[in-house]
Amino acid sequence: MTKFTIDEKIICLLEDFNKFVDYLKSNQVTIGKTTKYISTKFLYEINELMSIKQEDITPKSIQLAYPLLHMFYNLAVDGKLFVEEVVTGKKLVLKSTDRVGKFNELNNTEKYIFLLEILWMDCNFDNLGYQTYDDTNAYRVEMILMDISQNKADVVIYPDNYLEYYSTILLYFSYLSIMDIEEDKERNLRDERKRKFIPKKIILSKIGLEIIKILNKKRNILEWNIPYRRENGEWEILFDEEFNMPFKKLFKSGELENTLPRSRHEFKEGIYTFKVSLGKNIWSKIKLSADYTLYDLHNCIQDAFDFSDDHLYSFFMDGKMWSKNRFTSPCDEQGPYVDEVKIGAVELYKKQNFLYLFDYGDQWRFNVEVFNIEEINMRLLNPEIIESKGEPPEQYPEFDDEW
Repeated sequence: MTKFTIDEKIICLLEDFNKFVDYLKSNQVTIGKTTKYISTKFLYEINELMSIKQEDITPKSIQLAYPLLHMFYNLAVDGKLFVEEVVTGKKLVLKSTDRVGKFNELNNTEKYIFLLEILWMDCNFDNLGYQTYDDTNAYRVEMILMDISQNKADVVIYPDNYLEYYSTILLYFSYLSIMDIEEDKERNLRDERKRKFIPKKIILSKIGLEIIKILNKKRNILEWNIPYRRENGEWEILFDEEFNMPFKKLFKSGELENTLPRSRHEFKEGIYTFKVSLGKNIWSKIKLSADYTLYDLHNCIQDAFDFSDDHLYSFFMDGKMWSKNRFTSPCDEQGPYVDEVKIGAVELYKKQNFLYLFDYGDQWRFNVEVFNIEEINMRLLNPEIIESKGEPPEQYPEFDDEW
C-alpha cells in the first residue's frame, strides 16, 4: 500500500492553526456570553494572519463569516485546548489549557490526525454549520461520505444539488486536504443567502479517499461522534481503541504514534462550591462533594430559591439554552439524566459557567458558576447552602385581578 507524507497544503493548514492558537494564548480574547463566539475585532486580526484569508469581510463581521476560523474555534474548544473563563468585568475569555503544550509536542502527522479526531469525535456538527441555511449534522455527514467514497481519487466529481445545504463538511474537508473543491461562484453571486458555499467540482486526493474509506468503515460517525451519542441519551461512552489506530497504515512506521489523552469522565475528587445566580443581586453559594449528582445540585438550587420543584429542567453545560450539551430531568423524554452523573465526573473547572433552566414554560434561567474546587479526599455528609444574597423572587407571584 502507498505510504503518504504530509504535503505542503496540510503543513500550511497546521501552521494556520498554530497561528490561531498562539493568538488566543497571547491575547485576552473575549467571547460572546450567549453565542460564545470570538468577538469581531479579534477575528479580523486573526484572519490577516492566515494563509487562507477570508474575503469580503469587515472588522464587524461575525465568526460565522469566517468558515476557517469557525472550524478552528470548534477544534480548539471541543478539543479542550481552550476553556472559557470569567475575568474582571464579567467578561468571558478563552484560556489555554495544558493540552496546548501537549499538542505542540506532536509531529505534523500526529497533529493532522488529531485535528481530524477532534472534528470527528468531539465536535457537535450542529455547531459546525456556518451558512445562512445550514443543515449540517452527523447523520447527513454519514450520508455524504458514503456517497463520495464511491468515487475515485483525482477524478472530477460533479455534486448533486442536494449537497448545497450540507456543503459545510465538504469545505472543511477541503481545508484538511481530503479534497479540492471548485466553488460555483456564478451561482453564489445569484444566491441571496448572505453566507453560502455552493460546490461546482470536487476532486478527492489520494490520501483523502483513503481517509474517507477508513471513516466510513472503521470510524462510523454515528458510533464515534460523542455529541451525537449524548444527544441520543448516552452518558458513559467508551471506545475499545484510540481513534488514530486504523490511520497508522497510511503513513511510514513511527510517523503516527502519539495523540492527546482522552480524559473524558476522569473523576475529580473534592468539594465543589457553586455560585448560583438569578440576576445580578440574587445568588446562593452551594457546597457539594464530588460524589453527589447534578440531581442533588438541582435539589439544592430549589431549596435555596424556595421553588416547588414541579417542572422539568436541564443543565446546559455550554451555557446555551436548548443546546445538546445538556443533562436533563429524570422525567424528561431523553437523557443523559442528572441522576446518572456525579459532579466529579463532569470535568468541571474553576470559573466555569453553565445554565440551569427550570420550567420550560416560564424559563427561569439560573447562571451556575463553579466558584471553587477543593481537590481533597473528603466528603460532605450533606450538601450545604453556605451563603445567600438578595430576596429570591416568588415562583408564582400573586397578580391583582382587579381592573
